[in-house]
Amino acid sequence: MEFVFPIIFFIALAVQLVYVLFVFTKLVGHNDFETVADMPPVTIIVAASNELQNLQELLPILDNQDYPNFEILVADDRSSDGTYDYLLTNEGNIKRLQFLRILDLPQHFTAKKYAVTMAIKKATNDVLLFTDADCRPESDQWLKTMVAQMDADKDIVLGFSKYKFMPGALNALIRYETFQTAVQYFSFALTKVPYMGVGRNLMYKKSLFWKNNGFTRHYGLLSGDDDLFINDAATKDNVAICISENAATNSIPKETWEEWFVQKRRHLSVGKRYKFKDKLNLGLLWMSELISWFFFLPVFFIKPDWFEAPEWSRISNDFLKQYGLAHWYPFNDWMRLILFVFCIWLVIKWIVLAKANKKLSNTIKSWKIPYFDFLYAVYLFVFGIITLFSNPKKIKWR
Repeated sequence: MEFVFPIIFFIALAVQLVYVLFVFTKLVGHNDFETVADMPPVTIIVAASNELQNLQELLPILDNQDYPNFEILVADDRSSDGTYDYLLTNEGNIKRLQFLRILDLPQHFTAKKYAVTMAIKKATNDVLLFTDADCRPESDQWLKTMVAQMDADKDIVLGFSKYKFMPGALNALIRYETFQTAVQYFSFALTKVPYMGVGRNLMYKKSLFWKNNGFTRHYGLLSGDDDLFINDAATKDNVAICISENAATNSIPKETWEEWFVQKRRHLSVGKRYKFKDKLNLGLLWMSELISWFFFLPVFFIKPDWFEAPEWSRISNDFLKQYGLAHWYPFNDWMRLILFVFCIWLVIKWIVLAKANKKLSNTIKSWKIPYFDFLYAVYLFVFGIITLFSNPKKIKWR
């Protein structure tokens, strides 16, 4: 094991640096298009189940988007809280409001996918922009900015959806996990390997939906109306991203650990259905993250017999003695090497993620990145185990 552990550890750090330096930096260097060459008509789709209060807040915001030609289409999924009456009478005087009411759910469909499919059928425009009832666009430029990224050869625009800041450890972890997810799907899209999007802020063409037979391949799965569809329909050339602060949406996160646990189990359960290359890509990224953190201490304290101190170790010893630091730095040569390599990886990752955080509206506090990156590794480990044994069909959409 004295050979195996260090080798695996060094390989993991190398893999992490490849992703950080050659994938994540794509996001750091990206800038959105600021002007709209064409303004095609757009349908904003909101699938909602018992979301009356949220719709009363959201629909006026959508109606006030600075865009000349769009409709707002709400799919009311069997609500019993007065949503239908609100939509029918249009109490909020929403000028562009359209809606459809779903009374029955076919046995072979899950609720949200059926609601979204029915809304897409009813939509009068080819360009579709999706959000959830509990989301709020950050500005009246949301629609225009998302459309600006859809060139003639693009069928999909991946937007950014963050969670509202609230006090507490759970909220901080949720915001960091959301940030990490965004960094990954944006960066991979920019490297021509798109694999997912988030339905809280997602644009694609109606024609693309029907060309890919909608949700046919996974209509029985609870989740996947956003990421599984994008995983099926995205190519290396038909995806754009939108990271402008004007185009972000904001949601209220789960406030209890139990609610968040159920939500994440539902979200992560569909990862098994990703394309093989995407599962391999994410597997390498996540596994190298786990190994980099969890192998550090075992490798740090176990010096292999085959290790011989290099020349830099002698220089290090002389430096410590010269400045009287040897007493305060009692580590052996092997420990210094491991600590040095680990810190190099951590600092480089810290810098790149901090720059990415700036691109994504400073979603998190950059100085806390190392701390939350470790918690993120714990999250990957725990939910990786849970996902293997979970049954997402027992989880409800609402």
